[in-house]
Amino acid sequence: MVSARRLIRLGKSSLAVTLPRRWVESLGLREGDLVLVDEHNDYLMISVADRRREEGRSAHVRAGRGEEDSLARMIIALYQAGYDVIRISTPEGRVSALRDSLRRTLSRLIGLEIMEEGADYIILQMVTDAAAMSAERVLNRMEILVLNSLKDLDLYLRSSDPSILADVVERDEEIDKFYFLLSRQVSLALRNPAYLKQMGVEDRPLLLPIFNYGKTLERVGDVLVSLARVAAHTRVEVDAIETARKAVEAGIRAFHLGDEASKRSIASLYTEYFSGARHSLVEHLIGNIVSLSLDMLESRVELEVLRSGQQRNSH
Repeated sequence: MVSARRLIRLGKSSLAVTLPRRWVESLGLREGDLVLVDEHNDYLMISVADRRREEGRSAHVRAGRGEEDSLARMIIALYQAGYDVIRISTPEGRVSALRDSLRRTLSRLIGLEIMEEGADYIILQMVTDAAAMSAERVLNRMEILVLNSLKDLDLYLRSSDPSILADVVERDEEIDKFYFLLSRQVSLALRNPAYLKQMGVEDRPLLLPIFNYGKTLERVGDVLVSLARVAAHTRVEVDAIETARKAVEAGIRAFHLGDEASKRSIASLYTEYFSGARHSLVEHLIGNIVSLSLDMLESRVELEVLRSGQQRNSH
């Protein structure tokens, strides 16, 4: 509901406006409570500061012997959802049995560490701010990891050194680590507009194409792991990896620049690759990467549409 309110002079140089009484009472706000003011070109967005964030969102998970896999998935899900403290307890009273599995899971999550441990519980806590690294830097790190995996696959085909394939698999865990961080950032920014500026994102709707692009990079990493495993047992042509490299590089350029050359390159690669029959597993995997480069372009188009909409609304 829109209401008109006059500005009130506060002091010598400040202006203030009162908040609607019904809104204040419905949220139980009192003098001294914190509200967030998100500045836009011609309007302000006022929201209540997330008290849960100030206090630290916490969750309690119970896990027994043999539930290590489900516990790992739960911890990752809570991390992505923005929880700061996760308490894990075991009905058997032997938390030490979960310790190795927990450490493997924590190696995939930036900033989450074991802070306290007892005979039947472990407390995990965030020790760094998820917004300390901008979304742009997170995506850039993911892009570098993906491109390095492509270089390693090419190097393996020329050298046949199996340790190179192991590097591709390990690097995918790093890609996942930054994807989980991006997911956490987006979750926090959706609840608290103050995170947007810390992430370097202009407005909340832009989180969607940014997240979709990060998810696409994560999927490319998964496909490259499959290619590495197939390459260990099946002949893969250098030209196939070259096609994948061209597609990924064009997708990255298209997302960041939106230039016509990158867009045409992706369309040409897609049309050329799928113009003939593709039956082998390797061809299927390369086709996945070519298709994912199109998804990168779609994220760019969505970004442009949202930005142009913001510009129209600001005039």
